[in-house]
Amino acid sequence: MKLLKQTVLLSFLIIFGFSGYAKNERSGNSGLDSLLKALDHAIERRQTYTDRREAVLSGLKQQLKSPNLSKEEIYTLNSKIYQEYKPYQSDSAIKYVNYNLEIASLLKDPSRIAASKLQLSALYSIAGMSMDAASLLRSLHSDQLTTDLKIGYYQAYKDLYSNLAAYHNVNTDLYRKYNAAYRDSLLQILPASSRNYKGVYAEKLSSSGEYKAAEKLLLELLAGVKTKNHEYAIWSSALGIVYRNEGDTLLQQKYFALSAISDLQNAIKENTSLQALAISLYETGDLDRSYQYIKCSMEDAIFCNAPLRTIVISKIFPIIDVAHQTKEKQQRTQLLILLGLISVLSAGLIAAVAYVIKQMKKLQKSRLELQGVNHLLKKLNQDLQSINQQLTKTNTQLSEANRIKEEYIGNFLDLCSNYINKLEDYRKGLHKKATTGNIDALLKMLKSTDLMTTELKALYKNFDDTFLHLYPDFVTEFNNLLLAEERFDLKPGELNTELRMYALLRLGIHDSAKIAAFLRCSMSTIYNYRTKVRNKAIVPREDFEDYVKEIGTMSTF
Repeated sequence: MKLLKQTVLLSFLIIFGFSGYAKNERSGNSGLDSLLKALDHAIERRQTYTDRREAVLSGLKQQLKSPNLSKEEIYTLNSKIYQEYKPYQSDSAIKYVNYNLEIASLLKDPSRIAASKLQLSALYSIAGMSMDAASLLRSLHSDQLTTDLKIGYYQAYKDLYSNLAAYHNVNTDLYRKYNAAYRDSLLQILPASSRNYKGVYAEKLSSSGEYKAAEKLLLELLAGVKTKNHEYAIWSSALGIVYRNEGDTLLQQKYFALSAISDLQNAIKENTSLQALAISLYETGDLDRSYQYIKCSMEDAIFCNAPLRTIVISKIFPIIDVAHQTKEKQQRTQLLILLGLISVLSAGLIAAVAYVIKQMKKLQKSRLELQGVNHLLKKLNQDLQSINQQLTKTNTQLSEANRIKEEYIGNFLDLCSNYINKLEDYRKGLHKKATTGNIDALLKMLKSTDLMTTELKALYKNFDDTFLHLYPDFVTEFNNLLLAEERFDLKPGELNTELRMYALLRLGIHDSAKIAAFLRCSMSTIYNYRTKVRNKAIVPREDFEDYVKEIGTMSTF
């Protein structure tokens, strides 16, 4: 028997030990876990967010079809469409900027021409067309640009060299040097109080290793964003990069996740946060989510037609994919091992059972020696049975007491109601006799309904007292189910007709005929009362009476 217990215990330790370990591994940080669940939900709803952006684009394109639009109006609409397409689908954004470049050329508007070239160069840079982007920028002269255009000019050059440094393996230090130079030029013309200045300055601080200062500035910028728009995603991503450089994995993943959620909800396909988060999760061993996120990031990059990001992801994707497949293979191997162990343990159990049976046969030979012990065990068993019978009897009594308590109220109400009905019948019988005998005084007395009115008041008073004794908080909890302006204002220890009707429902009396008889009103009145009260509820109307049935708990008599 001891061997059997040990074998069973070992089986449970192995089977449930694996699941307990897996549970502990998954518990992690609850805050980040809930954030990742929100990100998973956003990924599931990608099509919904995409449809929303497509609807905006469709509306803008429909406006382009309006007759008699001036070139300036077409330019403005094209600019809005470009803004929608820029973080969403770069080739479409390029197409509409080219339209605007043609319009600006026809209008011979240097400002619009420069603006269109700057927009086009930014798109070319994202699309990996660095030579074309540089060519467009070289066609512009910064000294001929307005301040706003000059800001865009320096920003475009800064982003161009940032992309070249990030996505090319040659001249990286030179590209970073140019990037820093244009960043400094940008800081010189940006207003120091502007959000753009603070963002560029935070980038400079981060690149020079001043992570705490960059973190403080980015947190201020993030706090100033009221809605989770693309700007929110940019600052969150920048914070993620700062924390990555500091080696803070938890905060890095948190802000990359916040950025990714914001971009997904705004249908931003040109983003790097999801990719960065996938890499970080890969490094911390969360291969399932890492694979899901890098796959989603690849799909977005292809959709956006962002070749540079597609190339980078295509280098990372196979690594994560192989690791994910390896993990799945290991899990399958572990499952097979576990099944093998269970099979072995099952065989051990069978052997143990066979051993126990054999031992039991041996024990039968020594039964005479154990009669005294068996007699004692039998007596103990009898005592236990007696105690169990007493407990069963006590439980039965308690159940009966509860049943009597519930039925007492119903019987009490039926008796009171029947008593009033009998009094009424008796009054009518005496009235008939008195009328036949012309006994005027008796007739006058019997015509009076004072007795019935008094008895009804006493009945309702007794009912109110008894019910509110059992459910002292009934009126308060009932009012909590109603709109504030529709709540009942009653004297303490008193119910009105509507509350008595629902008090009967709470006691388990659902028959409208019985309720109508007790309250001395018609079935239609009961229906109207119930409908009227349900219409005042703050909970769903169809569930109102179920909520009433849950009010309070009966106190003992």
